[in-house]
Amino acid sequence: MQKKFRQLQRYRAITSALVRSGFGFMVYSNSGEAAVTANSAMDWPSAGKHIRLLLEELGTTFIKLGQLASTRPDLVPQPVLKELVKLQDAVPPFPFADVSRVIEEELGAPISQLFRTFESLPIASASIGQVHRAVLADGKEVAVKIQRPQLSTLVETDLDILAGLARLADRRGNWSASYSLTEVVEELSQCLLAELDYRQEAAHLERFARAADEMNYVRIPAVYRPYSSQRVLTMEFIQGIRLSNIEQLKEQGIRTSVVAERIAGTIFQQILVDGVFHADPHPGNILVLPGEEIALLDFGMVGRLSAHTQKHFATFIIALRNRSSKGVMRAIEHLGMIPEEVDRKKLYMDVEEMRTKYYDVPLKEVRLGDMLNDLFGVAYKHGIRVPSELTMVGKSILTTEGVVAELDPDFSMLNVAEPIGRRLYLERLNPWSFLKNTFEDAPEYLQIMSELPVTMKRLTAMLNKGKMQVEVVSPQLEQLVKKLDRISNQMSFSIVLLALSLVLLGLIIGSSISGAQTILWRLPMLEIGIVISLLMFAWLLYAIFRSGRF
Repeated sequence: MQKKFRQLQRYRAITSALVRSGFGFMVYSNSGEAAVTANSAMDWPSAGKHIRLLLEELGTTFIKLGQLASTRPDLVPQPVLKELVKLQDAVPPFPFADVSRVIEEELGAPISQLFRTFESLPIASASIGQVHRAVLADGKEVAVKIQRPQLSTLVETDLDILAGLARLADRRGNWSASYSLTEVVEELSQCLLAELDYRQEAAHLERFARAADEMNYVRIPAVYRPYSSQRVLTMEFIQGIRLSNIEQLKEQGIRTSVVAERIAGTIFQQILVDGVFHADPHPGNILVLPGEEIALLDFGMVGRLSAHTQKHFATFIIALRNRSSKGVMRAIEHLGMIPEEVDRKKLYMDVEEMRTKYYDVPLKEVRLGDMLNDLFGVAYKHGIRVPSELTMVGKSILTTEGVVAELDPDFSMLNVAEPIGRRLYLERLNPWSFLKNTFEDAPEYLQIMSELPVTMKRLTAMLNKGKMQVEVVSPQLEQLVKKLDRISNQMSFSIVLLALSLVLLGLIIGSSISGAQTILWRLPMLEIGIVISLLMFAWLLYAIFRSGRF
């Protein structure tokens, strides 16, 4: 009952915000189609700003929903997309009394016993939590992130509401299926619930710190586990210059072009080599340190790529760099994005058109994020569903590209990504790498070989008993079965009509030879039969003409 009551209260708050923002048609329309039809003539550039402000007003869940939607140019109109990218995750801080209570509940002791000093004013505040500067008992400076009180309850309520609305849209019409609303909500739930657990972020920090050991220009804050929990995260405090402060960077003699190259190289190293990457590298999450080092902060949102996706995404980057339409098509196909029913000829033509758009453009002016957005647009046009892991990659690259463009307008992300992709591609062709991969897969091959005799024996027994079953799956199977039923019924009808005609023909010939009348039980059977045959023949002609296949 408490859960239902919370949902009703939240429904009321959401409805009020929608009406105040001018989106009342979404509340009063009876279906998703009605809302879309009523709003088909909407001024999207103006609406985009209102949507952004609405999401910021509704809080954490809807801010994250907007950030996720900003990675889906295949679903969201471009004017709205530009506004969603501006979504600010900064909200007013919550009282220090709540900070003290959360820390004591999570760590089991008051602040005065855990820290030598603890600043009451936060140095940063966001929709999920806020960060305070503190000093441990041993004198180490730390940054303590504390989650907002009662946030998990509010987020779970919002997610339940969004999931219910997505299911309702699926039942009301097929428009939501093409927009994958249910999948978008599921993806949002996974990302947001993971971000609410600071223990996962601590694990991410430790993993990225190990990976950064190979790059001497990248710093990741150390985690202090005894002072961390599900809602409290204590990290090393790193002092640096914000990327947004370009003037201060130049005053300190820092070469912004070098910083831009290092940021891009770090992100592509994570995406193409490590398979785990920072999914939100905006300027607030990157600091510049002396010696042109960079520090990455806030690993609440992290993306992952499988080894298979990494390999073919690298091939995709090389194809984009070489402006090869065939290479792009091969990469897309290997990524498992092209369904069987897609018209490949038209798809290739659209990819070729996308390629020519950037053909004569100087490489330094080519934006990889824009190319990915165009690709996602082509995918949407042909009904190709882009895997969520690739949309997260697109968001990370798009954000990084915006960051480095501020540091060095002439910098090209492709110049950094292509060498890494090419190196990985050449490594796959290396015989030693092939042997190494084969050796790693050897146990699986041996297991398959050991099971082969038993499998062949079972297959032979099934063939001998005639129990081999062949299953055919087709999206149009039901429609095909209906057509076959219709054809078989028409054939049966035609055969009956032919048989009746033969019987009538025999009666006519018999009566002509014998001179007897074809009257049975005082009924003119010949005349009745002819009338029935004519009616059946007329119905058959009508069915043929109605099918349009005459």
